[in-house]
Amino acid sequence: MTGVTRDEVLRAAVARRRPAHAVPGFAAAYAARVAALEVLLPELSGAARAATVIHGWKPYQVVGHLMASDRLLAAALGVPLPGAGPSSDDPEAYTDEVLAAAGGHDEVLAEWRAQAAALCAFLAAADPGLADTKVTAGGLRLRVRDHLTNRAFETWVHTTDIALAAGITMPDPVAHHVHAMTDRGCRSLPFAYLVGGGTGTGTVEMRLSGPGGGTWQVRLGDDPGSQRSAIAMDAVEFCFLFADRRDPRTVAAWVDGPLARELLEAAPQLVRLGR
Repeated sequence: MTGVTRDEVLRAAVARRRPAHAVPGFAAAYAARVAALEVLLPELSGAARAATVIHGWKPYQVVGHLMASDRLLAAALGVPLPGAGPSSDDPEAYTDEVLAAAGGHDEVLAEWRAQAAALCAFLAAADPGLADTKVTAGGLRLRVRDHLTNRAFETWVHTTDIALAAGITMPDPVAHHVHAMTDRGCRSLPFAYLVGGGTGTGTVEMRLSGPGGGTWQVRLGDDPGSQRSAIAMDAVEFCFLFADRRDPRTVAAWVDGPLARELLEAAPQLVRLGR
């Protein structure tokens, strides 16, 4: 073929890839992000495999980090996995342990694929009530559906990190998966605001446009009715802002009021706590 770019070939491969692992709806975004990463990894050239992606990690080490974080959730759920369980529930400490014991590129990728498949198979066979059961994993006590949305979000962000380092453009997730991740991000904003040292009170209306967008009322402080302000921006850009991949000072956003500006600047704080 002539006149076809590598990005176009990859997008076509994503569109034609084998179906994502069969899982219940609350885990569908995670399974889809696993499938997208599985498409990307074989496309990496030798140079891309050796490139530094983020935190000084090569692509296989980024995948090892994802594997470590997924394993913390799998252990909390009781998923049968080979080998010993996690020695720590701290994502950073356990990531360091996993990477220290990791083999090379091919070994880590094979282990990650097998683990993701085991997690998805467990979810497919689980009682529907599991979605709203709270478990503690990675230091967070959340509903299982929220843990899986977090896992989908981190997998998406790190897949994009790897793709950018390799000069590849990945398509965005489908709209309803983006919406699940924007919803999770918006519901986390009050905590991010506190972590960032915010002391203001009032309500900020988040207006996220584009596929996966919507409107959220973010209530801050003890008197959320005391003042109202708003932020308007693209839903995908919000996700990458929340992931600390966009600068709050320069991200494309319409901001109304000082409280909204403070919230926008605090949005990446939760990711900045770790990796």
